[in-house]
Amino acid sequence: MARLAVEDGIHTMVASPHLFKHRSVNLAEINQKDEILNKITEFKQKLLTAAIDLEILPGCDFPLSFESLQLLEEGRVFTINDAKRYLLLEFPDSSLPPATEDICFRLQSQGITPIITHPERHFILQEMPKKLGRLLDLGCLAQLTGASLTGGFGRQVARVSREMMRKGYIHLLASDAHDTKRRPPLLRKALKEASSLVGKEQALAMVTVNPEKIIRGEPWF
Repeated sequence: MARLAVEDGIHTMVASPHLFKHRSVNLAEINQKDEILNKITEFKQKLLTAAIDLEILPGCDFPLSFESLQLLEEGRVFTINDAKRYLLLEFPDSSLPPATEDICFRLQSQGITPIITHPERHFILQEMPKKLGRLLDLGCLAQLTGASLTGGFGRQVARVSREMMRKGYIHLLASDAHDTKRRPPLLRKALKEASSLVGKEQALAMVTVNPEKIIRGEPWF
């Protein structure tokens, strides 16, 4: 995966394991921060040995729940690059709980901006993208999966992805990579598609300027 990423022009990736090992909220199955750091340290050494020039930074996929909020308040959750400014927020696959806006507000009250991951693949947001617009109005950001834009998740997801792009709902383009075949760490093709929708400068910012700002923990506005 690292070799594929570098060949595609990627030089920095955020490792974002799910907060809970089996995704469902279970306080007995937390991916501990020290465990994640140890794995990243081991992997960095392997990259060095293999002469693969790829930077790996810590993060996590944060599920929308009050239990997760409690863990964050206890300092047991990785924000992006541990900068305590941005957090990848994942919604339940097929619902948008009534507490969504409240949880987003509580994150922001701690100085953390929620980044909504792959909204184009969420069933409710596909049908009602204005609900995503509402969350963006409240100060959230949105990150779209590159393969969604290029048809990797089917025509419906590709259509919604393009619509969200044109509406200006998307701030970041990410690989959401899981493996070398079905979900590879590639962005070049998606960047080309995004450029045709919003222009080259804005599309390029989604994979350079904007993520760099987030990694450094700089204010969005």
